Amino acid sequence: MKKLMLIAALSLLWLAACSRNRSGAPADAGPEAFFSANLLRNGVFDSTAVRNPAPPKWQFEAGEWVFTAPAVVEDTVYFGSYNGKLYAADAATGAEKWQVSLSTTGDPIISSPAVYGDVVYVGGMDGNLYAFNRADGQELWRFTTQGSITASPAIANGLAYVGSEDGNFYAVNINDGQEAWHIETGSPIVFEAAVDENFAYFGNGAGVLTAVKAINGEKAWEFPVEKASFSGGPAVGDSVIYFPVSNETLSGDLVAVSLDSHQLRWRFPMTAEAYSSPAIWNGLVYITSLDGKLYAVEENTGMERWNFPTSATVFSSPAIADGIVYFGSWDQNLYAINGRNGQQTWLFTTGGGVANPTVADGVVYVGSDNGTLYAIAEAEK
Repeated sequence: MKKLMLIAALSLLWLAACSRNRSGAPADAGPEAFFSANLLRNGVFDSTAVRNPAPPKWQFEAGEWVFTAPAVVEDTVYFGSYNGKLYAADAATGAEKWQVSLSTTGDPIISSPAVYGDVVYVGGMDGNLYAFNRADGQELWRFTTQGSITASPAIANGLAYVGSEDGNFYAVNINDGQEAWHIETGSPIVFEAAVDENFAYFGNGAGVLTAVKAINGEKAWEFPVEKASFSGGPAVGDSVIYFPVSNETLSGDLVAVSLDSHQLRWRFPMTAEAYSSPAIWNGLVYITSLDGKLYAVEENTGMERWNFPTSATVFSSPAIADGIVYFGSWDQNLYAINGRNGQQTWLFTTGGGVANPTVADGVVYVGSDNGTLYAIAEAEK
């Protein structure tokens, strides 16, 4: 039933739907955590890998699907659930620190939280971008749009960047929650933006990649993909940006566009749509697909290096730490794959479909549609 709910939700999103800092963040950013590891959204986490996992060090029972990628900062894990609550849990023990409900209607939280400094930012299906004190969950402000916010916010330059189902891309002042500027696109923006030192990049339901100046929102350039819609957020590599699109035939493509020439580099076809964001490591771009596979595609050529099949649909975006690629499948398994050769290192079976993992301080945090968040660490030697 929940698989049908997810497919319906993602279908709704689809229809509704050059100096660069390698981390995508200012040097003085302080504590921070973003979806897909950083503002470039390259999926590479600054953490040791879990190569020989012990049984979960703890499990947090939220009661309903934990779909969002956890944000981990210092001693706390922040994550949302389909029960409409945002949680903060102790990273060492899993004990709850606080919880808040985003709306009175109990809409699910699909937006993965982002942490910057002392604040947690998260989007709501009620159309609000929320800012909470990360110590106690007190609401600091909310910014209202005219459509649901399913994307994870990006925080840089004193601004929170996020798109809305209303077709606008917003920059909000993080000090007071007031709009700094917005860009109208005419089509829903339901996935994350990538941000480097100069530009913010985002895609919309009409298949248009837009680059705007991050400081003032001035449009720099666009790249349209005809008869397609963005089905995941972009990831910025070495002078190339990668993003998945869904086609009219319900197949998918991973698209590579040059950040210098703004021209197509290559287009990698898949037999099914990819409702996930790509990760980039060691000359390869990794993407999962509804066909149940993890693909490794060469950055330079767009040729497939290898693929790893699971036995069910995959919605999870890959997370990489120290050369190990982690992702979840609807076959109820979290997989750890050698990023060089595509060989399975280990798997962990949950009681439900597995969502987006995060790796921090040598621990893999991942949620499942059985309502549980798992913390998986290295086994003691």
